[in-house]
Amino acid sequence: MKRLFSSKLWIAFIILAIFILGQLLGAFAIKHYFIQSKIEELQPSLTLIGEEVADGEIISITDDYLIKAYDVHGKEIEVYKEDSTSKLSSDTKVNEKLTSYLPKIISGKTVVEIQEVPGYSTKAIMIGQPLVKGNKVTGAIYLLKEARAYQAALNGFYLVFFVTLAIGTVIILIFLAMFIKEKNHLEQMRKDYVANISHELKTPLASIKALTETLADHIVTDQKKIDQYYSIILRESVRLEKLISDLLELSRLQYKKTTYTKSVMNTKEIIAKVSEPFTILADDMDLQFQITERAKNLPATYSNEDRITQVLTILLDNAFKFTPEYGKVTIDAKTTARKAEIMIMDNGPGISKEVLPHIFGRFNKEDVSHTSTGSGLGLSIALEIMEQLGERISVKSQANAGTTFTITLKKA
Repeated sequence: MKRLFSSKLWIAFIILAIFILGQLLGAFAIKHYFIQSKIEELQPSLTLIGEEVADGEIISITDDYLIKAYDVHGKEIEVYKEDSTSKLSSDTKVNEKLTSYLPKIISGKTVVEIQEVPGYSTKAIMIGQPLVKGNKVTGAIYLLKEARAYQAALNGFYLVFFVTLAIGTVIILIFLAMFIKEKNHLEQMRKDYVANISHELKTPLASIKALTETLADHIVTDQKKIDQYYSIILRESVRLEKLISDLLELSRLQYKKTTYTKSVMNTKEIIAKVSEPFTILADDMDLQFQITERAKNLPATYSNEDRITQVLTILLDNAFKFTPEYGKVTIDAKTTARKAEIMIMDNGPGISKEVLPHIFGRFNKEDVSHTSTGSGLGLSIALEIMEQLGERISVKSQANAGTTFTITLKKA
């Protein structure tokens, strides 16, 4: 897969790795603090018992812990009274495990471990330290105690760990699936975009080429027909120029983000200026064109006048393009505490449910026959402009019930 380890995937893997590392460090911390607490709790008792054993005294067995002692040669020292018994006191495996630490303890070091000990149902904590008599190390003494609290805490921790790991893994897999889906969608969009550009460029070029060849070969001699061909070539050239201009504009907006200069605008004057040419066009197209009183009396707003004029022109151009003869186009408005909203409404054929979610995409237009003079990029340009101005553009439409585009403007 191309670019499998993209930044998004690396983020997912890093999060999972940090999570697992955190859990492992948590287990280590539980063990560390448990050992420290047990050293503080048990070592004073072990030191006192060690002094007694070093002096040859015999102690009584307790249910809390087990004491074992060995001389420097590894021979076990009897530490309990003769009538005292312990299930572990003569266990060979226990003796072998404890005497394995003997060289280290005789050298003067204290050993603390939590591990499996034969005869114990759970892990046990073992503290081993030198047996000293007259400032001379004569052996080693050990204290063993079942670490039930540690095991319970660790089991609970592991339960939480594996549950959260499972949940985290599921989340990562969902994230990965969404990423792959998005990647495939973007790749398909890229292919569609290239195909659409090719088609949009090819259509006017093919017309211009065919008509030019016909004129160059002097096949057509009728002057009226020649003038008609020239008219078509001019129209297709204008269409081609418009398409290239819109492509460059959209690319500039998307890939060269600019900060627009904003100022207080006379919103009423902007609407009047934008609507003036469309008023004349409405008469030619036999359309009703209305500007409501609310739109005529909008308060001052704060934005970029040139860009808002461009967006309104795009929306009105679309409304007029898709409104049938004797239809109606309306500019309406409303205000809230902080925003002014301008609505461009028409009673045309509307936008189908399939197309509506993608209406602001490149070349997403209902005019699938490509018979209109538009480039199919106007709404994409409008969306980019509004987003870069920090404002919102939205659409509501139903098939055969008209369309309403709404833009927001910050009140001055």
